[in-house]
Amino acid sequence: MKAAELFVGLGVAALGVFIAVETSQLTVAPLYAKVGPGVIPYLVAGCLILLGLSFAAGAVRGSAAAAPPAEAGDWRPLVVIGGGLIAQMLLMERAGFVIASAVLFVCVAYGFGSRRYLRDAAIAILLAAIVYVGFTRGLQLPLPPGPLAGIL
Repeated sequence: MKAAELFVGLGVAALGVFIAVETSQLTVAPLYAKVGPGVIPYLVAGCLILLGLSFAAGAVRGSAAAAPPAEAGDWRPLVVIGGGLIAQMLLMERAGFVIASAVLFVCVAYGFGSRRYLRDAAIAILLAAIVYVGFTRGLQLPLPPGPLAGIL
């Protein structure tokens, strides 16, 4: 058993409990009959609790870590992902949500070691378009459309 992994797992689970308790303190207007502003925080809290307890149980069982430790001093993935975040912020208003999010997705995939650029770009555009349509049409929340305004 690794004590550090056990404490991290229990800490993540405790964070989930904290989020659930804080969410229970939200005052919700009766306008929200079924799905209100507390649904997503409860979902996040539940996932954090499950993941934290799973990680803690793995530490107690002595399971090996799922990923090998990163090499010290390899800053390229961090720089690529950070550059993707900056590019998304700069592109959001001009290029729109779909393109800006697709650029970030491709940068993150590259930072995590993927070198299949066309596949990553296709998945990125598809996922960003689904999220865009879900937010703008399903939830009625405006996102910057960019040049794809008439298409989506």
